[in-house]
Formats: sequence, C-alpha cells, structure tokens
Amino acid sequence: MKRDADEAAAGWVPHRDPTSYKLPPVQTVRAYRKQDFLNSSHARSIRVMCEYEETMQRLAVNGVNATVQFFGSARALDQESWEEKHGELTAALQAAEPGSTEAAATLAALEKHKSLEWMCDYIGKTRELARRLTKWSMMGSSLSRSASLNGVSRSKQSLAELDTTCPDKPPSPRDFSRAYLPHATDGASASRTNSLFVCTGGAGGFMEAANRGASDVPGGRSVGMGISLPFESGLNPFVTPELAFEYHYFFTRKLCMAFHMQALVVAPGGFGTCDEMFELMTLKQTGKMGDSTLPIVLLGTKYWKRVIDWQAFVEAGTVAQRDLDALFFTDSVDEAFEYITTRIGINVPAA
Repeated sequence: MKRDADEAAAGWVPHRDPTSYKLPPVQTVRAYRKQDFLNSSHARSIRVMCEYEETMQRLAVNGVNATVQFFGSARALDQESWEEKHGELTAALQAAEPGSTEAAATLAALEKHKSLEWMCDYIGKTRELARRLTKWSMMGSSLSRSASLNGVSRSKQSLAELDTTCPDKPPSPRDFSRAYLPHATDGASASRTNSLFVCTGGAGGFMEAANRGASDVPGGRSVGMGISLPFESGLNPFVTPELAFEYHYFFTRKLCMAFHMQALVVAPGGFGTCDEMFELMTLKQTGKMGDSTLPIVLLGTKYWKRVIDWQAFVEAGTVAQRDLDALFFTDSVDEAFEYITTRIGINVPAA
C-alpha cells in the first residue's frame, strides 16, 4: 500500500496508452498460437500433453470409460476383397510380357497375396466377435460391481456404479470429475447405448474388421486410435467419427489405448501387433493395469503357437507358468465371447 501511495505521489503512470506513441506499436503473437514454436523440439512435451489431454477429454464427453482392444495385422483382407485383388493381379500377370520386369514384379505380388488368404477366415471371426461384444454391451450388460475399472484409469468406480450415479446430461468438455455413460433418448429404453466400446488402431485389416463389427449393431460406436505413418492416410470408414484419433507419438497412443482397457483380443499380426501385445502383457504381469485378471485372447491358435514358442519362455525360466496359463488361445468366436464376458461382466445376455 505504501509503495502504491509513493508511486501515485511521484506521478508514476503504470501503463502508457499506445495511441500516445508517434510510431505504431510492435505487433506480437501469443506463444500458444505460434505454429513454428509448437512444432519445434522445444514444445515436444506440450504436443505430448495435447495428444493425451485431448483424447481423455473427448473420450469422457462421449462416455467411453471401458474398452475391449483389438490388435492385428493391417494387411489382412476379407474373402471378397482378397478375391477381387487376386483377380486384378492375375489379369495383370497375364497382360504382362513374359520374362519382363513387370511380369516378375506382378508374380511376386501375386505370390505374396496368396500367402494372406488364410487370414480371411479370421477377419470374419474378428468382425463377428466385435459385433457380439458391442451388442452385449448395449443390451444392459455391465462390468462386475465387485471389480473396479481395469486399465490404468484412476477411477475406482465400476461401470454399474457410474450408471446409477451419473445424470443423463453429459458433462462439460472441461469437467473431468466424473465419467458419463450416454443413455438412449428415444424413450424406448433407459439402457445406455454402450458400456464397453471396441477400440482399434484404426487402420485396415483386423482393425477395420473390428470397427466394422461394432458398426453392424444399430447405434453401435467404436474407437479408432491411429498413428501418423507415411504409408497410411486417415482411418478406416467404420470408426465412429467423433471417436477417431490420430497420434504422432507411439507411446502416447499406447497409453491412451491401455487407459480404459478391460480385455484384449489379438488377431494374427506382425512386428507391430507383437510390440503392442507384449507391452500389454507386461503391464498385466507387473500389475500396472490395475487388475492382473485382464482377459487376453489370442485369436488363431495355430498361428500364435507357431510363430512364438511360448512354452520355451517357461522352460528357460524367464516367464512363470501362471502367466502363460493366463493367455487364452482359441479359434472360436463363441469361446472368445464367453471367456471375455464371463470375466468382466454381469447380467450376461446372449448376443
């Protein structure tokens, strides 16, 4: 107070009106609007936080707080698409000059394409499993009241508890204090539209099949968490638009995938699929998922037991037998559906 009185007595002016200058004032740009800075190495931490916070905000507003994650190769095709591509390559080979570079390249592409045919069956199974899980979640099913939300979510309430405590009005985009489960608005049913959401990496192949399976259910929604890659552009058309995400950082994407995960389904895949699968297995094994009972389904028994010698881990003493026994290998949609729903749900209707 004394300082204010002294400055006033001295005639000090705390701010000068820019119009009193003879020269125009210097124009400035706020830091959060400087694209060159935001895209620089100095702002990397800001970009990481943007990817995380924007995801959490949008998931909360759309009522997503429990997911079943689907991993799998982006190269797989359904039977119709495979046959169409096979026809195109066969015609191109017939049209190519024998012995030419073009003919050799086309023949190589055709042989590679033939090697993918076995996955067509699993594309159909992935789509059907995603459809059934989405339908199950929309028929009044909910997670067990005795279990907290799985994943790395800090929430300690079960979906059933949230369903009875949250009002119908969704929270403001700024309100992260509670989760929101959307309810039907047509008056025909008071049940929520989704309690468990299919989530994928948003690309083609098995990811597209899972998103498509969710969309086969009227009103079914699903999440797509894509990654920016030079050979991919956009997400598959079956991802729900308001639940479509694209990440620059793999680790941020993985965190967002794991955050609300209640179950994991791994279809046949390559390095990327194995990378994500083993990381989730590690999180489960070390208790970082919050619940060590996370159901993990490996769809494609012959494939997964051929490309990875699982028992060798145990025999070498690097993995405990109980961790291996916790993996569920199957080729059956019925078995996968029952395995997941009986471990995470109550009020389990047929789907």
